[in-house]
Amino acid sequence: MSAIATIALATLIGAPTTPSQSPPVPDPKLGELVKKLGDKSYRVREQAARQLLLRGSNSVAALTQGTKDTDPEVSERCRQLLPQAAAIERNEKLAALVKDPSAPPPKGLAGLERFLKITGDDKAARELYAELLGIHHFTLETAEKDPRKASEEFQRFCDEAYNKWQVSIRTGRYSYDNLLSNRTDIAYFLFISSDSRVRKNDNGINRSNILLNGNSIPNAINDKGSPALRKLFLDWLENEPQYYLQSRGFQMAAQAGVKEALPVALRLLDKKSREPYSHAQVLLSLVKLGSKEHIPVVEKYLDDKTVVTTVNFGNGPAMTVQLRDVALGTAVQLAGQKTTDYGFDNRFGGGGNQLYYYYYGFADDKNRDEAHAKWKKWAAENLHSGPVEKAPAPRSVEPKIPEKK
Repeated sequence: MSAIATIALATLIGAPTTPSQSPPVPDPKLGELVKKLGDKSYRVREQAARQLLLRGSNSVAALTQGTKDTDPEVSERCRQLLPQAAAIERNEKLAALVKDPSAPPPKGLAGLERFLKITGDDKAARELYAELLGIHHFTLETAEKDPRKASEEFQRFCDEAYNKWQVSIRTGRYSYDNLLSNRTDIAYFLFISSDSRVRKNDNGINRSNILLNGNSIPNAINDKGSPALRKLFLDWLENEPQYYLQSRGFQMAAQAGVKEALPVALRLLDKKSREPYSHAQVLLSLVKLGSKEHIPVVEKYLDDKTVVTTVNFGNGPAMTVQLRDVALGTAVQLAGQKTTDYGFDNRFGGGGNQLYYYYYGFADDKNRDEAHAKWKKWAAENLHSGPVEKAPAPRSVEPKIPEKK
C-alpha cells in the first residue's frame, strides 16, 4: 500500500463524517453506555464515552440511535462521538479491503461498488480507493445521502485549486502541474466529476477547468500511468456534463495516447445535438486515436457548415472555422496527407497534427470551397474506388489572403 493510504488509514480518528450505510440493530449493552452519557456524574459520562470509543465500529449503531434520544445531553454527546466511531469503522473496513484483494469487498464503504465497477477489482484499484476514501471521505459519504451538499464540497475543492493558481501567478511561480499534486486528488476529481447525482447540482460553471491544464492528468493516464486512473478518466470522459470540459478531456486523451478513448469518441460523434466546438474537438482527437479506417465517420461532417469559431492570428485576416473544415483537416491527416496542401494556415503552429480546432479555418469561401473540392476528388479516386497502397499527394492549394482595403 502507498504511504498516502497508510497515513490516511492511521490518522482519521476524529474526522467529521456521516455513516456510510444504514446501521444494524445496536447492542443492548452499548445502548446502556449511551444512556450513561446523560448521567449526572461527570466521571460516569466520561467513562461511558471512553468505553464506547474503545468498542470502535461496534458503537456506531448505538451512537446513531442515541442521536435521537429525548435527553438532549445524550443526543448531543452521541453526535460528538459518532464521527470518531464512524472513522474507526471506516478504517477497519478499508484495512480489510486492501489486506486480501481476493476476498469480497466489505459492505458499506461509500462509492466502492461504483468505483470497482469502473476500475475493475484488483489490488491496485483497491489501494487507490483506500487512498481516495481515506482523504476525501466526507464528499464520498455525503454523496450517498445529500448529493447537493457533496456538490458544494466538490465546488470548494475546485475553487481552492483555482485560488492556488491565482496566487502562483502573483508570486511568479506560475504552474498548472502543482494543482493536482498526487494521484488521490486526480482520482477524486475524475470520480466525483462523473457522478451524475453530484454534478446535476452544479451551481453554474465550476472552476474545475483549471485542473485540466498542465500535464498532471495526461501523465497519470498514459501507458506508464495507473490503469485504474485511466479507467476513471474514460468514465469521466463519457459522462462529463459540461461540453467545454469534455472537449479538453479529448485533447488530453489524444495527448496521452489513450487509445481506449476511441470508442467513446465514436459514440459521441453519433450524437447530433452536441455543441459544435465539442464535436470539433472530438473529431480532432481521431487524428491521434483513430486511423484511416475512421475516415468514413469523419466524412459525415464534411457538409456541416456550422460555424465553430472565428479567430485572428496576429494582424492577419479573420479566419472562420466551420465544422466541415475541422472534419476536412481530420480526414486529411487520417489519410496521411499534409493539411498545408489543402490551404490550412500553419504560420502559427497549425496545419500539422494540431489538436485545436481554431487552426482549421479559412479566410474566405473561395479557399474553403477549393480545399473541399480537392478532397472530394482525391477521396473519390483513392478511397471510394477501392484501397490503394500509397495515396498520391494532392497539388498544393496556396491560401489566398484578401488584400487590405
